[in-house]
Amino acid sequence: MYRLLIFILFFSHHAMANMKIAPLRVITAEANTTQKFLVSNTGDKPIRVRIAPSFIASPMAEYQTRHNNMTPEMEDLTPFLRVSPPVISKLMPNERKIVRLRIAELPNSYEKGEYRTHLKFTQEVIRKVNTPANNNESISFDLTMLVNSSIPIYYQKKDTNSPPKAIIQCRNNKLKIINNSRYQQKIELLNDNIYKQLILLRQSDLNIAYKGKTTIKVNDEQQEICL
Repeated sequence: MYRLLIFILFFSHHAMANMKIAPLRVITAEANTTQKFLVSNTGDKPIRVRIAPSFIASPMAEYQTRHNNMTPEMEDLTPFLRVSPPVISKLMPNERKIVRLRIAELPNSYEKGEYRTHLKFTQEVIRKVNTPANNNESISFDLTMLVNSSIPIYYQKKDTNSPPKAIIQCRNNKLKIINNSRYQQKIELLNDNIYKQLILLRQSDLNIAYKGKTTIKVNDEQQEICL
């Protein structure tokens, strides 16, 4: 009887056992420019890496809700990205290579605001599975581990008008922040016990619990103390 030894594992993390990527996030307002990513093999086996844009419809769903009028088509940046190279065929241990990402200019028909997608890095680690030499009925296969790492990419098509400020509501240790603008908001929560930094996407609501007197900051421009 033949014995087949193949294992396929899926993970999602920015820095796994055999691969590191930098930077971990891109925000730009400049079209037709090139962003560079440094991909490193920190393991002891050669790896293959595939790179492709991939839109994630509802990231950070554990604390934020998109407004009802939002659709993927309104913010998907994927069609405007070009990756070079799309595949790193072999990355040796301790080797680093550069991946270039170009963001094309959006058509005039696209409204001012923020557009987003993710850049997915799929790592394939090839290892040899050894079987006993005297077992003629056994065969060996390469063992492949698939590791997915997704880096958020944001492009801001700037407007000359100032976006509306976030609405902060807090009561009974429950915080709600309403973002009616077409741009993301950086949210900071600070009290005696914790410090949290969150990203609130365009046209979204944040809902999160807090404990005790907490300072809320939005984009380093708004500040409110919740009791």
